[in-house]
Amino acid sequence: MLNYLRKIISYDNPIRMFWHRLKGFIAAARYGFPGRKMVVIGITGTNGKTTTTHMLEHILSSAGRKVAMISTVSLSINGKVKPNKSKKTTLSPFLTQKFLKECSKRGVEYAVIEASSHALHQSRLWGIPFTISAMTNITHEHLDYHGTMQKYADAKKILFYTVSKNCKKGESKWIKDIPHRHAFVLNTDDRFYNEFIDIGCPVKISYGIEQGDLQAQKVTYSKYGSKFSLHYENDNIGVELPVPGGFNIENALAASGAALNCKLSLEQIKNGIESFEGVPGRLESIASPKGFDVIVDFALTPDALDRLYKTLKPTTPNRLIGIIGSCGDRDKAKRPDMGRIVAEYTDITIVTDEEPYSENPMDIMGAVLEGAKMVKKLEEDLHLIEDRYEAIEFAIKGAEEGDVIVVTGMGNFTTRSMNDGPMAWDEREVVREIISKHS
Repeated sequence: MLNYLRKIISYDNPIRMFWHRLKGFIAAARYGFPGRKMVVIGITGTNGKTTTTHMLEHILSSAGRKVAMISTVSLSINGKVKPNKSKKTTLSPFLTQKFLKECSKRGVEYAVIEASSHALHQSRLWGIPFTISAMTNITHEHLDYHGTMQKYADAKKILFYTVSKNCKKGESKWIKDIPHRHAFVLNTDDRFYNEFIDIGCPVKISYGIEQGDLQAQKVTYSKYGSKFSLHYENDNIGVELPVPGGFNIENALAASGAALNCKLSLEQIKNGIESFEGVPGRLESIASPKGFDVIVDFALTPDALDRLYKTLKPTTPNRLIGIIGSCGDRDKAKRPDMGRIVAEYTDITIVTDEEPYSENPMDIMGAVLEGAKMVKKLEEDLHLIEDRYEAIEFAIKGAEEGDVIVVTGMGNFTTRSMNDGPMAWDEREVVREIISKHS
């Protein structure tokens, strides 16, 4: 009955919106509005939210602050980590408020929350007094839910309006002794930047590579990371980021901007960035004894795939092999673009199944394949292999020294949502198993 009602009542129907807001209010009231007792930082955007959230948590904790975190990958309180098994970026309002209540009991000073557009629109974070908000970027995603890019951006703005409203209220007596200031952190390179910068807030830090208040200057890239000069106001400091990609420099800048508003110095931020070890299932590399590497990444959008392959292409010694699928019951319009982008960057493209949910897997793969066929010819440098295990095995069996195989879509997840229910699946363990079998 509940699923039937969800189908016949639109996402933005007043009745549905009231129901979401009511749940948010009940959850916050039940647990006593625990977020009021800590500085709560929200990270939103299409791509990079998870990495930015983890970076910020690490920077703050490495500086000696008491920090908690909710991300797509995991939950942590003062360094004690457990996996997020919900497969949701942002938890339900009751689980979120319960988590913050536990944070309050353990003396947490800062809570970093990865905030999805769905969660913001559905009031899952209602009653949480966000003090700092950071935006990574806004690109094509979730239009099956929001309908248009503008509505998608407007959902993200809810986080910033919350900070704006809270800064007008003044400081809570609970957090006045915790170093912070109400602030926005915004990506100057994002198409919606001007809309966000117009929202009222006393402190706004813009960031970008060679642009903005907070800049990465004199950037050099390598297979293993990047080096740059972190510039803010009149200060500069050299930083070595141990995870590769220009997009991870942007993530580091977003995390640094939030850390500055927690009154950390550039030296403390540098120490945190340089000791950051990455996020499980994000650009995670698994080496084969035969001299090739397999990269497991979560990339789910055309923009994320473009950024990922743009990072890997220049540093790949031999062939770049891409394995691509797409998620069911989600934005269908992006599927051909995803196939086309992977085909443009790779020497060999393999289209396979991912998480079909209630859709016909062949319909999803067919849409991805149509995009890939704009670039490559089927059965030559383009292959359709429905079984995901067989697709990965096909790539690994044919790999040569210096090749890089890229498998996207599942990241750190340990289950796949299939037509007949969840299926146990850890992409990283599958890759290791197949490499071992063929070594």
